[in-house]
Amino acid sequence: MAKRASPKDGKSTHFIAGVWLSWTAIAIVGYARHYFESTHPSEWPTGSWPDLLTWLGCFYPWAVLTPSIFRIEERFPLASRAWKRRLGIVVLASLICSYVAMLMGTLLDLGVNYSFGRSASLSGFFRDFPWVEFCFEEFFFWCTFSAACAIRHFAQFHRQARQATQLALEKSQLEASLRQAELENLRMRLNPHFLFNTLQNISVLAQQNPKLASQMLVRLGDLLRSALRGNGSAETTVSEEMALVRDYLAVEKMRFGDRLTILVDVAPGSDDALIPSFLLQPLVENAIIHGHRGMSQAGTIAIRAKIDGDRLVLTVADNGVGVPAEWSGESNIGIGLSSTRERLSRIFPGVHQFVIRKLDEGGTEVRIVIPYLRRDQPSEENIPSEQLASVDR
Repeated sequence: MAKRASPKDGKSTHFIAGVWLSWTAIAIVGYARHYFESTHPSEWPTGSWPDLLTWLGCFYPWAVLTPSIFRIEERFPLASRAWKRRLGIVVLASLICSYVAMLMGTLLDLGVNYSFGRSASLSGFFRDFPWVEFCFEEFFFWCTFSAACAIRHFAQFHRQARQATQLALEKSQLEASLRQAELENLRMRLNPHFLFNTLQNISVLAQQNPKLASQMLVRLGDLLRSALRGNGSAETTVSEEMALVRDYLAVEKMRFGDRLTILVDVAPGSDDALIPSFLLQPLVENAIIHGHRGMSQAGTIAIRAKIDGDRLVLTVADNGVGVPAEWSGESNIGIGLSSTRERLSRIFPGVHQFVIRKLDEGGTEVRIVIPYLRRDQPSEENIPSEQLASVDR
């Protein structure tokens, strides 16, 4: 059975092919310069095949030695603290490689001369050592050694950049997972908060009007089924969120009766806008519990949604006592509002507004401004890409 080639074998093959092609290109460029120069009578005629083969024989020994030089540079890099000791080893290697390359070139030249009927002998090589040619061989060695150093550093830089990109991607995915878990924890914190408040109201009402408390429990069951149906999604549409709010208000209306008036104004085009799920219910609950505490007159809750350019504006207002003049929105806002504000900060960092203000005519308004986004619209157009992970699609 044939052995399957590994990726390392493929890289080695490409490296060897690149080395031979590079030295062939260098030899041809050098031969082209030689071609346009005049020749001596003792040389092969310029442009002849023996002349080209002799010229290639001067460079191909370095094609054979280049892989070894690359390994020497990798094993004894001069760009390190121990470069002085390693320099001596590299210099010794250069002398050996230069001598071997010169000897191989001489043998190739003898082979070409012998093949084409010219006299060939090694006696001149050993009798009169060609120092000038040896210096050229040294030049080729150090050029190859420098190229090996440059290629190794480039490959190392590319590898580090790729590793840095991979680490950044893994970090981004980890942060997105953590952000999603934090958002889910905030959303889960709202569900029992709303449930406990409603059960407490039913408990109080059970002593005063058991029949009405029983009806409220039935409506609460319907509300919980509606809320749990969308529990797996971190986003919903304005219309779906309004349906959940209406179910909740139906429970509250049974308790307050005619003393509670609800106004809902959803502008055309905003009903299919995407918002974080369970966003409006805590605001409505807060308006009912805190906005109308201690009031004898009828209470009004106004819920509005509209499009303002590329933004979605949501407001929940009441006609209650309003927030105190010395009140600071940074503290004492309760679980519902604090969790909602934190969710918005994590989903839309820097591109949202969450404002609680006292109205001039009395009461309090909570105003939320977020990017306008629909389900049939790509998320990248409105929300930064690093925030997409916080929306569970």
